[in-house]
Amino acid sequence: MRYLESERLLIKPVEEEDIYQLLEFRWDQDIMQYLVHEPISKQQQLEWFKNLSKKDLVLSIFLKGEEDMELVGTIGLYNINWVHRLATWRIRLSPVVQGKGIGYEASSMVLEYGFKTLNLHKMQSSSFADNKAIVKLLQKLGCKEEGILKSHFYNDGEYADVILFGLLKSDFLEAKDKQQTK
Repeated sequence: MRYLESERLLIKPVEEEDIYQLLEFRWDQDIMQYLVHEPISKQQQLEWFKNLSKKDLVLSIFLKGEEDMELVGTIGLYNINWVHRLATWRIRLSPVVQGKGIGYEASSMVLEYGFKTLNLHKMQSSSFADNKAIVKLLQKLGCKEEGILKSHFYNDGEYADVILFGLLKSDFLEAKDKQQTK
């Protein structure tokens, strides 16, 4: 994969020059509020980048400007299982661009790539139950709730429920066809 592109977004594999901006996102409380990660250093971020595996497709999301592009987040397909044609989808966006449809647009592009080009059968994702924005995004993308893990993660001083979501290739493509015929 070289890159995915729309009128306002460029999505491409993470490069070394992106990783310290991505680390800034990881240190941002607004972004990390609903993500479970241990704090890491710049050195650990570099090691993460060097150890990316073929089971992960980690991409940087750039918002196109009039003269340049701004790195606004990451999106990826993780733990790709080529036997079962399964992957875990995740997205992380800067608060500056949240609520502007970028998450939906980037996710649609990556899911379409995963289903059509990589020939994956199913994508899965999860979210804290109280993360209304990501739950709404997952539902808008056509993901179906497949279960709830009660008091699964300790986050922000309390145990939180996690909702598991799944999206089948056939459901995604059917929803895309319906959108295009509108």
